[in-house]
Amino acid sequence: MATDDLREYYDTNDQSARLAAATWDTSTVDDPMVGITVRLPAATLNAARAIAASKNVRVTALLRQWIEASLAEDADDSRTITVGELRRLIARAG
Repeated sequence: MATDDLREYYDTNDQSARLAAATWDTSTVDDPMVGITVRLPAATLNAARAIAASKNVRVTALLRQWIEASLAEDADDSRTITVGELRRLIARAG
């Protein structure tokens, strides 16, 4: 639906009943994603984009995988992690 069509629909249709019946999503995430800015040389980013495209993933997901893999290699093996953290790591790797 085009933006103008949506605007027209919501300008002319009462949504109060739907809003009254709505519920808040109060679920939380144990380890939320946060955004940062990373400056990379254009050639580096272009190479990462090409690899991401060949794997059919977004470049941000690929960069996150690389960072997490590097952190895992450098991790202190004596550190204890929760089962939840382990499940999240497994899910991201899959």
